[in-house]
Amino acid sequence: MLFMSEVEHILSETLKARKAETVNYEFGQVVEKAYNYSQRFGTFNDQNQMTHLKGQLSDPVNYGFQQHEIALLGNLCPDNLDEALHLIPSLKQHMEDGSDKVEKAIVQVQSFCRH
Repeated sequence: MLFMSEVEHILSETLKARKAETVNYEFGQVVEKAYNYSQRFGTFNDQNQMTHLKGQLSDPVNYGFQQHEIALLGNLCPDNLDEALHLIPSLKQHMEDGSDKVEKAIVQVQSFCRH
């Protein structure tokens, strides 16, 4: 699963490559809308941050979140535990040992999100 910022990066690189081949290249209407959406709702500034965050949140020793949970946490950037649990109900399964794991993940996601 991809973060919106990854979609933005992929489409931006594709556009650059196509413009290098064809001077007046433009995306089709649907792709242009997807690109504009990803620019508006992308949450990260740096490709390395996204890779680092995905690696940490998927690590079974520390967090062990599923891919869809990682994508949702990164795309939604919830402000607190209550908001995260309402937006991503499957996070409740990670709270069997307490809420520390989910709260630490939220803090980590927030540290990378652009506001």
